Amino acid sequence: MIKESNYERVYTGSEINGKFIQNLLEEAGIHSVVRNDGESAVRAGFGTSYINQTLVFVEKENLVKAKHLVERAFINSEISDTDLEEQATQSRLEDEDPVIESNATLIQKDDKPKRSALNLALNVGLLLYSLYRLYPLTQGETLPTFRIVLSGFIAIFCGYTLIKHFKN
Repeated sequence: MIKESNYERVYTGSEINGKFIQNLLEEAGIHSVVRNDGESAVRAGFGTSYINQTLVFVEKENLVKAKHLVERAFINSEISDTDLEEQATQSRLEDEDPVIESNATLIQKDDKPKRSALNLALNVGLLLYSLYRLYPLTQGETLPTFRIVLSGFIAIFCGYTLIKHFKN
């Protein structure tokens, strides 16, 4: 809720399950607060398409007991109260292995780039089409400068990629 709050979240889910958890906690003598952002959005006029999710908060001093009750409510748990308290106080960061830095790359790149048959066919097709568009120049006709520049660039680019592919 608020950073300086004395409450911690123990459950996030549907409104029905949130009310069920709240009743379960009240029966165990634990005060809980339910927050429904979807209902708040509707009341504020933000629309009805907001996902209805309920958050259940309890005081920090009752957190372990509340989490245990929530766990038991949805799953038949074999964990005892003392084991659950021990798990809550332990840090998982201590158990993890440290990350070792090395200069080895995780992804090995091949020296030879692989091109698909479709890519090669496209390059050949574009090369032939651009040469076809430039063919009238060999017959002495005049062409617009833009056509010459664009077709020439496409022909050079496709020719270069094909030569580079077959050279490797």
